[in-house]
Amino acid sequence: TIQHDSFIIETVKKMDTTPENDREEEARKLLPAYLKHMVHHYHDDFYVSRSFDPRLIVQLMSEGFLPIATKGYLLPKLHVERCVLRLHPHSKLHISKSTRKKSKRFSLSINECFDRVVAGCHNQHGINWLFPPIVKAFLAIHLQTMAGSSSVHGDKNNDKSNNNNNNNNNNNNN
Repeated sequence: TIQHDSFIIETVKKMDTTPENDREEEARKLLPAYLKHMVHHYHDDFYVSRSFDPRLIVQLMSEGFLPIATKGYLLPKLHVERCVLRLHPHSKLHISKSTRKKSKRFSLSINECFDRVVAGCHNQHGINWLFPPIVKAFLAIHLQTMAGSSSVHGDKNNDKSNNNNNNNNNNNNN
């Protein structure tokens, strides 16, 4: 583990002093200055930090990062082609009629099912994607309401029609 830790730290230091290409330099520019003392660019869309402080994680999320972790490291991922949707009561978000119709098959819950969502992530991606220290930080964020969470649930009554649609899509792709 010590050799692995040293490798990551040395790699981060090297990347901080010798940009390999324009993409690396651009990635560094995407990190706000106030976070640079705690977070460093690692590679591609990934950044790295040893801190699992819930306040840091909230700041990263507010800047558009997806916080994930592995053993001993916070690995915030910044998808430059995705964004955080910030809605306010005065937001004028347009939702098309077809989207509203399709959405009737699903329900949205806010700040519920925390344990089930974490368990679902672990089942889907393994424990390395949401390592225990980040789960602990997310729970602290959830309990302190520094940030909200949402879950989308499929309607069980429509599972058969969803499976039929998936089978049709799979047949069309072959």
